[in-house]
Amino acid sequence: MSNLFVLKEQLQAFYARYSKEVDKIVHFLLAFIVFYLINSKIGYMEAVSNPIVALILALICAFLPGTLTVLAAVLILIHIFALSMGVMAVTAALFAIMFIFYFRFTPETSMIVLLVMVAYLFKIPFAVPISFALMGTPSCIIPIIFGTMIYSMISYLETSATAVTGASGMAGEISLFASRILQNKEMWIYIASFVVAVLVVYTLRKSEFDQSWKIAVASGAVADIIVIVAGSIVFSTPIDYVTLIFGNMISVALALILEFFIFSVDYSKAEKFQYEDDEYYYYVKAIPKVSVAVPEKRVKKISRRKTDLRKHESKSKEHPMKESSETSPA
Repeated sequence: MSNLFVLKEQLQAFYARYSKEVDKIVHFLLAFIVFYLINSKIGYMEAVSNPIVALILALICAFLPGTLTVLAAVLILIHIFALSMGVMAVTAALFAIMFIFYFRFTPETSMIVLLVMVAYLFKIPFAVPISFALMGTPSCIIPIIFGTMIYSMISYLETSATAVTGASGMAGEISLFASRILQNKEMWIYIASFVVAVLVVYTLRKSEFDQSWKIAVASGAVADIIVIVAGSIVFSTPIDYVTLIFGNMISVALALILEFFIFSVDYSKAEKFQYEDDEYYYYVKAIPKVSVAVPEKRVKKISRRKTDLRKHESKSKEHPMKESSETSPA
């Protein structure tokens, strides 16, 4: 176990030294996956569906990370514009609400929307709510809901684009597309499960009992599965239970790795303190963080002159008579 903590310290030291380079690589990979996801699912505008375009946009986002969410929204609107003006109007209205009324005040949370889309791509959407419930506050529910709705819109257009475009006129397209999205029972079931999971994980990990973070992760996964199964039964919505269970298992594993890096404590050394002042009694529980000393590699440099001198001394010991005869006067 100590080797894992040593590895943790080494990784943290590596990130502290090369944080700028690591951040650029992470932003590039995330941006490329997001743009590839958009182009592969709703690539109606062939001019921007080329992987080279996604690569160029990802490079831009690597050096200008604040542009990732905006460029992703623009790319989605470009593709939908090639499909239908009515669908684009509904999508643009959702983006306007998202940017004006929420991300304008908390721009740092816009990345959660993209992470939700990527998590859906890898069949582990629960990894996002559980991770941000561990690191943040229940306010992360809002961008998670936006990300779920956007992914649901993209998935619907991937499979039922002809049904939307077959509506009569722009008003018919707007009405049909909006009603199909709002009546998507599977989307609302997942949103409800994410809300419940975030609240469960956040409440339990803020508790003072031992192993609260691990218990919060496991409880959140169970709550997520229960809500989704109950919702699928009540609303007669087909759910892939195998994907649901394995997706939650992978999400729990990822959350435990995250917990190892940001909340490593030694419960065996916990201490409780009690003191008072003129107005209050205080009961404090102190749990030390786990920290290990990273072994330093020391390289001893041996000069060439010292090496040659040692070789000469060894030869002198082996052939003392020969050396003395060479140094004696003629």
